[in-house]
Amino acid sequence: MRIPNDPGQSGGGPWSDLLRLQSEFQARLADETLRYLRRLQGTLGPAAPGTVVMPDSSPELKGAGLPGAALELTLEVDNRQRVHCVVTPMLSPLVGGGGATWFPEADMTPPSLLVAPREAGSLVLRVKIPAELPLGSYRGSLLLHGFREGGLPVVLTIGEQPAASKPRRMRLRPPTPRAAG
Repeated sequence: MRIPNDPGQSGGGPWSDLLRLQSEFQARLADETLRYLRRLQGTLGPAAPGTVVMPDSSPELKGAGLPGAALELTLEVDNRQRVHCVVTPMLSPLVGGGGATWFPEADMTPPSLLVAPREAGSLVLRVKIPAELPLGSYRGSLLLHGFREGGLPVVLTIGEQPAASKPRRMRLRPPTPRAAG
């Protein structure tokens, strides 16, 4: 059996289709592998010692949404240190008041952010809400890789119409010198 792959054929022939499919598969595999490795970086990379996270106004990152929809949380990071800061967010499992545990599917944009000294950067977290999730408030943490303290508390209320929200702002300050004694 002979399978031609002449340029005159419509669609380029079967070998052309095979090469196109293989190229698309390899590109998708590379993209998914990099996304996975960036998420792992949040748990495996070195921490920057002496970083202090100071939340503005309320101490929680809040959001609301309906089952089957998605909600967005925005976090602005203001680096007041004299060195660059890498921010790699990761959303912990969320626990509801009735004991339901939700392992959220969250996309971070960008997955990791490099903030220059005395500059600000913005992170957007898009959280998909499962249709079968029980209504109520779910609590967890937004873990920020590289910070000495745990994370930023997160409260997501499921079953409420989302209100217009403004970005949450965090300031990264240099450590204060300790008094000798």
